[in-house]
Amino acid sequence: MRPREQILDLFSTFGQVEVDHFCQWISDPKLRRSMQRCLLEQGATDSEKVWSLYWYKNWQNQNQGLAALHLTAYLQEPCYWVAQKIWRQFNKTEYTLADYLQIASAEVPRVLKGFNVDRGNNLKSFATLLLTNVLKDNLRQRQSADICSEWALLRKVSKKRVVEAMQQVGLTPPEIEELRFAWVCFGTLYVPNQPVLNQTSGGERSAQPGAQLWVAITELYNNKRHGQAIGGLDWTADQMTTRLAKLARWIRAYLYPAIDSLNQAKSGQDTSELQDDLTDPTALSLLDVAIQQEETDQRLIQRSHLQTVLQQALEQLDASSQELLILFYQQGLSQQALAAHFRTSQPTVSRRLKKAEECLLSALIQWSQEQLNKFSTPDELTDITLMLKEWLIVQYANTPAHPRP
Repeated sequence: MRPREQILDLFSTFGQVEVDHFCQWISDPKLRRSMQRCLLEQGATDSEKVWSLYWYKNWQNQNQGLAALHLTAYLQEPCYWVAQKIWRQFNKTEYTLADYLQIASAEVPRVLKGFNVDRGNNLKSFATLLLTNVLKDNLRQRQSADICSEWALLRKVSKKRVVEAMQQVGLTPPEIEELRFAWVCFGTLYVPNQPVLNQTSGGERSAQPGAQLWVAITELYNNKRHGQAIGGLDWTADQMTTRLAKLARWIRAYLYPAIDSLNQAKSGQDTSELQDDLTDPTALSLLDVAIQQEETDQRLIQRSHLQTVLQQALEQLDASSQELLILFYQQGLSQQALAAHFRTSQPTVSRRLKKAEECLLSALIQWSQEQLNKFSTPDELTDITLMLKEWLIVQYANTPAHPRP
């Protein structure tokens, strides 16, 4: 992907991906006109940060509309990089890179709702973190919905999801309560892979309730609904089967929404596609090398800041902890050798090492939260811990060695 440089392009173009590779930037005429008007009215500043905060403040005031579309365009780079990362990591799924990009773009409203400008002003960094987690959760959820039969899905799903799925299709509160209680009765009696109750057995995909079980579920529903103040009439076993099957389809559609493609035909037309409404991108910039150099410079600046933070945290450790780290990371002493040197036990040495590393890790996380608006997930904390250990090895490798005890 060629990163965009012009402010006008940043807030008015979208990435076009063909299955598994990036093709080009496509301009949205409406957003382009809107951005051109704002540049004339507000002043043609070339500060990406200023314009991202400008549209974010507008989005906070109106919560949708042009501001949301401009920010969706602006976040296309993090959407693409996250989509590419997930696509490569889960390349055995049926989804293409283009599918993941569309899913990520659709989650931009969640990014905007979660972003806190008071904790930092790097919207792209926050989007990258959140979208990575959202896409992974989305994929897990989709895979779960995909591999389950209707009946296994009804067993897996939570009450909250059941109600949300029914609300999405527009059921009234009495209808929701009636069908929810039927779902409860189903879950009470249906146990996958139990031959006594099921006509078929096997994995979750093949296990189906038998006729005898449907009769039992229906009787439980009819006998208990009066005590639960559930309105309506008694159901037959056929009605119970049909309605719960429909509920399962609603839940699957709610958890597993269809992905619309820009390549699909426009309504009422056989040959034209939705993407035909987007104009051609402007000419490619000749400043690609300069852009890449600017990004490299930014990474070097961040790395320099990070080095300073860790160095200061290291200097704030007590002398004994500093000596412990030197002997362990620079001179390569084992924990047993360190225990003999400090005249203590190996578990004590292990605890002291861990405590010293946690102090450095805490400083690193605090810097990340304050400067990058990033809040680490458990997986990222593991990666950061490994990175910290590597930094300590490199740090002490470049430090004059102390005499070995």
